[in-house]
Order: sequence, then structure tokens, then C-alpha cells
Amino acid sequence: MQREELFIKTPQQKKTTNGISFQQKINQLNKKNSIKFSELLKERRMDNKSNTKVTFRRPSIQRKPVYKICQASSIQRHLSQEPQTSGTYSVVFSNHAQQILDKRKIQTSNCDPTDDSKNKIQKGFYNQQDINNTKSILTSLLQGMQHRISADKNMGILGFQVIPFTKLIENHALISQQTIRQKAFSQDKERDKSQSFTEELDKRLKSRKSQNTKQRKSINQPNTSPIPQKIIVPQNSTTQMQNTNFRFSLTEYSQLSREQLFQTKLQNYQHFLFLVSSQSGFYTQPQDSLIDLKLKIGGGNNSFLIKEIVKQRWWWNQMKFNELSNEDSNFIWTQIKVQEFINLQQYSNNCVQHQQKKIFNQQSFNSIKKKQVMDPFLRLMRDDYEYKSIDRNQKAYMKFINQKNISLFKVNSNIKIHNHIDKNYHLGNKKAMYHNLKKYYELTKQDLNQIIPKTFHIQKGARDKTYLQFLEFYKKQPKGSTWIIKPGEFTNRGTGITVCQTLSEINKIVSKKQIHSNGKHFTYLIQKYIEKPFLYNKRKFDIRCYFLITQLNNIMRAYWYEDGYIRTSSEEFDLNDPANLYVHLTNDAIQKYADTYGKYENGNKLSFSEFQRYLDNQPKKYNFYKDLYPQLIDIATISIKSVYCKLAGYKKEYNFEIFGLDFMIDQSFKPYLIEINTNPCLETSSPVLQRIIPQMVENAFRMSIDTIIPPPDASLWPPCKKHFLFYDNLLENNKFQLIFDEREDSEELIKLYGGIMIHDEIDEMDEEEEEYESENENKNFDN
Repeated sequence: MQREELFIKTPQQKKTTNGISFQQKINQLNKKNSIKFSELLKERRMDNKSNTKVTFRRPSIQRKPVYKICQASSIQRHLSQEPQTSGTYSVVFSNHAQQILDKRKIQTSNCDPTDDSKNKIQKGFYNQQDINNTKSILTSLLQGMQHRISADKNMGILGFQVIPFTKLIENHALISQQTIRQKAFSQDKERDKSQSFTEELDKRLKSRKSQNTKQRKSINQPNTSPIPQKIIVPQNSTTQMQNTNFRFSLTEYSQLSREQLFQTKLQNYQHFLFLVSSQSGFYTQPQDSLIDLKLKIGGGNNSFLIKEIVKQRWWWNQMKFNELSNEDSNFIWTQIKVQEFINLQQYSNNCVQHQQKKIFNQQSFNSIKKKQVMDPFLRLMRDDYEYKSIDRNQKAYMKFINQKNISLFKVNSNIKIHNHIDKNYHLGNKKAMYHNLKKYYELTKQDLNQIIPKTFHIQKGARDKTYLQFLEFYKKQPKGSTWIIKPGEFTNRGTGITVCQTLSEINKIVSKKQIHSNGKHFTYLIQKYIEKPFLYNKRKFDIRCYFLITQLNNIMRAYWYEDGYIRTSSEEFDLNDPANLYVHLTNDAIQKYADTYGKYENGNKLSFSEFQRYLDNQPKKYNFYKDLYPQLIDIATISIKSVYCKLAGYKKEYNFEIFGLDFMIDQSFKPYLIEINTNPCLETSSPVLQRIIPQMVENAFRMSIDTIIPPPDASLWPPCKKHFLFYDNLLENNKFQLIFDEREDSEELIKLYGGIMIHDEIDEMDEEEEEYESENENKNFDN
């Protein structure tokens, strides 16, 4: 086994305490054919002005790499304590594999190697592992001694090139950066010379698709099993589906320049918006010249979040609420519907009455068939066959529009958009929701109590005939049955809700003669309390979900949002304590005042996945997404169908609205719809809400505002605004799933209702009756 040595400039050596020079000590150790570094390092040294070259040696014995590193680190610690003088220090390491090694040396500026040292440099034998180990040792040593190396020439050690630290910074690093930049610049030039890079991506995608189809054909053999149909489920489940048309992969696009990256992202988003808008029978061309579009945002309900989302859409001009009139506004976002602004919009030219004349004499109503979702495109549309083959460019869009007779729009300064739909109280008001669902279930001959608890609407106090019906039902119930009394109006945030267990309490509430500020009498809903709810850690909870209704181009569509959360109460469930609202009501407006609010869950909120983990640890196993989630979607769809004929008659050109649904489940895991809110809370008071709410609102804007006013043409984007463009996988991160399409579902609903289009009890209502009226919501609000 041969040895080799490497020379590194070190400080001048000193004498030991016993008077023996360093050279004599080394000679003694060399005679023993061994060297112990610890013996040398423990010796105390004395100043010696002589300039000598010292060599430490040890026999070529196979040692572990870890031991070598320990040796190197101990030498480095020793050298760091020495004064900065000149000298040469040699360390010898053993080698294992046979391979010729070049002769290299390190020469200091003031100490030339002697003939002795030259003769000691021999051919060595090493393997790849020794190279890596030696490299790490030398790196460790040199990093601690960079300020000591002052050689003018580059050096080589065991085949590794070593450059003085100062020159490395001044020359090598700068050169390497320049070469990298030059290569990147040349690549950009080559790409710019070719055609649009996005067109090249399209070609690659098409070639991949053709290859995939060929592979599928080869796979489809007689012995192979058929591929099962895939049904869309919430995206936080394991069966997520992907589509390359909307994917944005950093690894795939890592070679793009900034401009090419921007162009690709913009083209992907324009394609996404084309699919959404064309499903409502229109397409808006991107602006080729900027138009002044003005919007204002009212105060309350986390208006700051809305402003931040709008800021990314720089083509909108956000104004202070009081400085912009309704007539001059193009888009208004408020808690409470601004009826004056909606009245400035045009009515629908395809209302229910017109459709009714065409189909009223057709065949009788047949049950509405449930459609199975089998492809991720169907989150947005009912038929994806033709849309999948469309290229992502304006020429392809215009060709498709002409073939399908889709309306082509251009952005104009007269457009009016609101975040509320007209007559939204048919869903958002408790008594209106109850009557609409009741009529739907009567016409379809189903039991309404399957989706909402037993309910009675009392309008004329104790003498109301409905109250007499309640008394008959009450007598059949066990003694001590629990009921919940809700005001028919002003019911947001748990206002006026009471839990009762005696008939006298109920009678006292409904017998009150109260009048609202608008002159109308109070009405009440008496609802059977869910006495055996499904509990979470012995506490009551409800489930908050969302759906979005869009009225674009006079076509009404509804989308279910695939994410939601659990709202827990602050105290353990106790049916014997009906007066404690912290036990029975899960509204944030009530729970936030409890002493134990946030004690068990941050903000009393749980995600669906956290709730599922709780279910997994229960004796009786339930699966939230299989056993419960589909029922929630069905109930939401039914609620939309129950009000379609009333909402469609008052459609405006471009409106949309986010609704919040509250569900509860009983001990048998059966869901019940409690209420629907037109002004759902958008506060992000917990980590769960910080993840869900902003993404939900952003998705709603993509499905509504951006389809009407899409991002302008790429040539109009300022360089400082290009980073605002969305980077995510558009289809994968879109969690809105289509559950209602007027063009397919309206005909059967009109047949079902026939001439019964109006229900007298809830035909006309004032806006204040279904909305939470904040104090001076917009009057004193400053942007």
C-alpha cells in the first residue's frame, strides 16, 4: 500500500515544553513507523523564529473515513490557534484501489519544496470513495485556512484543482456566472426565433394524447378488465383527477423565460375562462385597449379580503365607496343587496313565463334523473366531448363560437355586476326557504321532514291555524320534548332564537304582538329540536358548506363548493340546560363570547379531514365522504330547484352570489338542512378558515367576474403587474362543481310547477327581513 502526501501552507512551528524541537519529535515518531496526532496537539509550544518544513507521517493503514475527518478537524482546530506565519505542513493519507495519480503539490510563497519533499511525492492508488472522502477533508481544512493561502498559482491535490480563495471570488465565480447567463440568453434567443412556445406545448400535448390513445388501444384486449367509471369527489380525497390543459408544473416550465412563463399562464387561464363562459352561451374577448372599469366594496364581513383579491385584477379601478355612485359603478360588492343598483340592470329576455308557454302542453313531469360525473371537465360543464379537442388560442375559440352560435361580447363601460341576485331571500330567509322546499316536496310527493326537521310557520299568533296543527302534533310527542323557536325575520347570527321544553314557553313567544320597523308583524318558526345529535367529543356541531349561483348572459347555473368546515360548540351537550346557548347554537356570533371559546379547537373550527380522523376512532365507523357528503350535495341541489322558477323570472344580465349552508346530523348520521345564508361569514379567524375562505372567494371570482371581464390582452400587461397572474393548476384547484344548469334542468321544473309560480306567503319581502343589518354598513365606510 503506497502513500502520498499533500503540502499545505501553515504557520511556523514551535518547540514543545520538554525542549525537543518539533522536527525531532516527528523524527522520533517516524522511527516508530506511526504517528499520533493527539500527542502532538497536546504539547505546548514555544516561539521559534526558524522557518522549517515539517512533515507528519503515519503508515498506510486502512482507516475509516470518519476517522480521517476527525483527524482533519483536529488539525484545523490546532492551526486556527497558531500565529499567522509562514511554513509548510504535510498530511499523508492511505489509499486503497489501484489507479495512477498525478503528482501535485502546494507551494507557499516563501518556502520552496526541498529535493527531499519532491522525492516523497509518489504515484498513489485510490478509488472513488477515497476521492470523495479526501475532497471533503480538504474542503474542511481549506475553509479554515483560506485566509492563510497566498499562492499565486492554482494548485492540484489528488486530482482536484485548488484555487486560492481570493482568486476564486474574483475570477472563477464571476466567470461561471457570466457563462451561465450567456447560455440562458442564447437559449432565450433561440426560443424567440421559433414560433410561439405555447404552440409548441400544444403540439407536445397532442402528441402525448395520440400516444396515450395508442397505448389504450393496445391495452384493450379481450382478457383485460373494463376500466371503472370515475366519479368526481372532493379534491382533498385521494381520487384527484388531472388534466394537462390546466396544469402548471414548475418542473415542466422551468426552462421558460419570464415572458414565456407569463404567456403560458395567461393562455391557460384564458382557456379556462372560455370553457366556463361558453357554457353560459357567451364569450368575452380580452381587451385590446384598456377600458376604465370602476368598482366599490362595502364594509363589514372581511371586506379587506375582497379588496386583496380584487387587487390582483389590476384592470379594475377600485374606488372609495362614498365617492362612486351606483350609476357610475360597474361592479358592487356589499353585505346587503343594493336594490337600486340591480334595478339599473336589464331584465331577463328568457324568463320562466316565456319558457312555460312553449312546454306547458307537453308530456307530464318525469322524475329528474341524477347524472353521474365521470370527468374533471364536468365540474364546469355537462358535456366535455367537444371542448377537450379545442386548441388554446383565440382563433380556435372564434371558430368554435361561430359553429355553436355562441354570443361574442366585448368589454364595455356600461356593464353592471353585483354580488347578489334579485329575490335572493327565497333562499336566504328561513321562512321563505321552508315554504319553497315544502311546495317542491308536495309536488314531488316526498316527505319534507327527510331533509329538514318538523317545522311550523306561525304568522298570526296563537290563533293561527298552523299553530293549532302544531298543538295537535305536540300532544303526540313525549313529555319534555324540545323545540327551537326562530323569528321568521332578522334571523342571521342566531338573533332571537330560543330553545324551549314547555308549551307555556312556546305559547308566550308566539303570542307576542310585535311589529317590525317596516310595519310588518313578527312571524315565528317552531321547529323540532334534534334531541339526539351526532356529537364531537361530547359537544354539538354543525357543518358549513357553500354553493355559488351565477346569472351570466341570462343563464342561471349553480356550483357546489367541495370544501367546508365544522363549527363546534364551546360546552358539552346537555339537553337539560336549554337556556345555555353556548351548548345549543354553534353560530360564531354567539360562541365567541363563551369563556371556553377556542379551548378545544382553534376558533371552534375543524376541517373535514380532522372530522374524519375523529370518525375513524369511533366504535361505529362512518365515512364522511361516502356516507354523508353526497347527501349534502343532493339537499343543496334540491334547494336550488325549489326556487328556480321564482329566481329566473327576475334574472338580470350579470349577477352572482355565494350562499352558505348549515347542516346538522343526528346520531344515525342523517343530515338535516338548518338554514341558508345570503351573507355567509368570510372572516378568517382560524387556520382552517384561512385556508378555505380566501380560496373559495378566489374561485368564485374566477367563475363569475373573470368570465365577464377577463384579463386583458398580453400586450397591455405592465411588467410590474405580470406577477399577479395566477400560477396554480386551474382545474385541480377549482373546487366548484356544477350541480344545476338551467338549460337542462329548467324544462322539467317548469312542467312540475305548471301554473303555480307564486306562493302568496313569501311573494314579496323587504330586503331587511332576510339580511343582517349592520350599523351604517356603507355610509361611514372608507376605502
